[in-house]
Amino acid sequence: MIFLETARLLFRTHEVRDQDAFVAMHTDPEVRRFVGGSAWPVEKALHRFQTQYLGQPTNTYGLWATILKEENRYIGCCGLSKAENRADASLGYYLARPYWGHGLASEASAAFIETAFNRLRLPRILADAEKEHAASERILQKFGFRYARQEEIPGNGRIICHYELQCENWAKN
Repeated sequence: MIFLETARLLFRTHEVRDQDAFVAMHTDPEVRRFVGGSAWPVEKALHRFQTQYLGQPTNTYGLWATILKEENRYIGCCGLSKAENRADASLGYYLARPYWGHGLASEASAAFIETAFNRLRLPRILADAEKEHAASERILQKFGFRYARQEEIPGNGRIICHYELQCENWAKN
């Protein structure tokens, strides 16, 4: 199922053919450094893909397979996550390393922000970034996200910066 499309990207449900690219992305230490600290073992990546991503999401919320249209290639997953009993959602984008630095995360973010505010009528979007992940922080700041707070994750010393974007601030961008 195709959910959303931009100039260069297509967002759809994950399919079996995405498995190898998903596993490669999540076993890459550089990619995982910014989303959990360390690369996943192949078995964990396979299990997560098959149990949590394959065929998901089936509605608006979740991380959608992100396809680079020009190459018809799976390059990551992006989307909005919504906690139960909350009026807002969290923006997430995870791209394979060869696709960093090409404006694709910004393009995906713009599409999901627009969807959140104009289609879903959410009042606010949340987003998190590792303190040392300058590129991700720049993307969030570019779209008007404001720093809310930071927290240290017990046991591994990671510091996560929490951001938020109010709908009324997006309208000004």
